[in-house]
Amino acid sequence: MSWVQATLLARGLSRAWGGICRAALPGTSISQVPHQLPRGLHCSAAAHSSEQSLVSSPPEPRQRPTKALVPYEDLFGQAPSGERDKASFLQAVQKFGEHSVRKRGHIDFIYLALRKMREYGVERDLAVYNQLLDIFPKEVFRPRNVIQRIFVHYPRQQECGIAVLEQMESHGVMPNKETEFLLIQIFGRKSYPMLKLLRLKLWFPRFMNINPFPVPRDLSQDPVELATFGLRHMEPDLSARVTIYQVPLPKDSTGAADPPQPHIVGSGRDPGGVEPLLPDAAGPGVFKEWLGRLRV
Repeated sequence: MSWVQATLLARGLSRAWGGICRAALPGTSISQVPHQLPRGLHCSAAAHSSEQSLVSSPPEPRQRPTKALVPYEDLFGQAPSGERDKASFLQAVQKFGEHSVRKRGHIDFIYLALRKMREYGVERDLAVYNQLLDIFPKEVFRPRNVIQRIFVHYPRQQECGIAVLEQMESHGVMPNKETEFLLIQIFGRKSYPMLKLLRLKLWFPRFMNINPFPVPRDLSQDPVELATFGLRHMEPDLSARVTIYQVPLPKDSTGAADPPQPHIVGSGRDPGGVEPLLPDAAGPGVFKEWLGRLRV
């Protein structure tokens, strides 16, 4: 078939289709005839809703019962005795190891344990810090080649190890050989936690006893003992004697109902010369009668 015959055939088909449309819809043009698609391809909203009401929806697939994750916060509240001490803290660490054999979530647990150490009173216990470091998986985060050593290998895990060592440093806890062995097992010798450990071993012994007047970690809450301690630190002569006096109760006192009288704490080089710390606690007559010659 030539192209001339094809053109004539197309014209004939178009004329025949126009005649059929005019016969079906008299008085309307072809452009005004709505385009109707087959029922399978298009349907109205009403028909769709009616079909939905007649045909039931397929049942939802059954979901497997998921195992509830135990929050790490609950591990520290499961002590049978309810006491917050070293034994209950180590029990929480042991429960985490039993719950997660592959040590998943060990970083979050270690950060939580570092925040809980002050509540349990183990912030200065070296054995507890070693137990926290023992949570890390062994021989996993060690760099295997030079590229891994140049770029920080497993940076989040190394930052967590440094956080443990920094808390040890802030509380004055000196690492031992076990701490070093654990860090070598976990991160290797060429790592930032190991570098932090070497710095602690270098500077801790040098600055631990640098203060000639050391202050105890746990100070007493008694004001008399605090005043005595302050006088001993202010007195340059180490042979000075600290004397504590108490103002007697007045004669018209009823006994237990009266508030306790203030103390007078003094320090001096000899029994005759006493330097008062609280000169306004008693009158001048008391000083002249009891303390003798004052050094103001």
